[in-house]
Amino acid sequence: MRNQDLNVKRSRYKQIQKQRRIIVICCMFICLACIIIGIMLIGTLLKRNASKPTKSESAISSSETSASETTLTTPSSSETTAPVSTITDAERAVLLEKLETDITSFLSSQSGRYSMVYINLKNGETVAYNGEVPMVAASSIKIAYNTYLYQRAAAGDFSMSDTMTYNAAAYPEGDYEAGTGTIQNSPDGTSYTLSEITGLSIRISDNCATNMLLRKLGGIDVVNDSYMKPISAVVNYRSSVSYTDYNGSQQSGKHRTSSQDLAKYAQELYRLYTADPASYEALINDLSNTEYTWGIPAGVPGGTKVAHKVGFNSAYGSNNDVGIVFGTEDYVICVMTETGGAVTAQENIGAVSRLVSDYIQSCYE
Repeated sequence: MRNQDLNVKRSRYKQIQKQRRIIVICCMFICLACIIIGIMLIGTLLKRNASKPTKSESAISSSETSASETTLTTPSSSETTAPVSTITDAERAVLLEKLETDITSFLSSQSGRYSMVYINLKNGETVAYNGEVPMVAASSIKIAYNTYLYQRAAAGDFSMSDTMTYNAAAYPEGDYEAGTGTIQNSPDGTSYTLSEITGLSIRISDNCATNMLLRKLGGIDVVNDSYMKPISAVVNYRSSVSYTDYNGSQQSGKHRTSSQDLAKYAQELYRLYTADPASYEALINDLSNTEYTWGIPAGVPGGTKVAHKVGFNSAYGSNNDVGIVFGTEDYVICVMTETGGAVTAQENIGAVSRLVSDYIQSCYE
């Protein structure tokens, strides 16, 4: 009985031992399988990391792709606002010489007296044709008067919202002067702000408005001595000058200027405007929206901003235009004429403007 119990115990023990061995073997198999799988996963990850660019490499690649797309599709903002010339300095010098030759050839072939000056506001290059000869200024001189008014306002001497009353007495005792403008039809004592006065002086070349702003500034001699002469006085506006006019007649008198003087006044306005846009924006806006579209605007591509002031006086056969052209390269141009035909003179101003505009564009094509 005892031996039988002993045999039973031995049999159970063997079964337990066998089960343990099976469990151990299974565990070992599972562990081995996990190790193999782990090794395979590690190998796969290593391969992926080897083929994947690092963070810095990815940034470089992204930058190169972006640069490539910008070049091929859309120009950058710098390219849009500041186009790059496609010619060398030597090639440009040849084109500039040709421009001067073309202008000289064209104007010298016209009947009458012509004077012009071009000043590039980007690089300082100039072209002139009879730029220093005395010419009747007419209303083009108002660009200087109004710039000085804005300069005084910017200095705090007065505000453009200040008011003045119209004096219907004849100039120079009062403000009345016949010719262009609407204030001449206003009752004596009519009140206007300085903004309204300068706007009328520029946009419709109102003579009474101009006389009012001259009164505000202390008179025409003060404007000439304090503002115009220090900038340019090749022909002193308030000194009498003698010359031969387009008819061959001798002329003598004041209120003459030169295309160089007018161009310098426009150049000074540009300098003031770029240094302090807020103070001069209204003046540039008025000059860019006058009721006169002949002259310089007729020679530039449509949509080009031109801040200009025409002047004309039929008694002297005068038609002038001076202005700032805002474009690929900003520049000043002034063309003054004395002829027997206003229409031809105005068209010729546009033709000279076109020659300059085409020259600028040829430097970028």
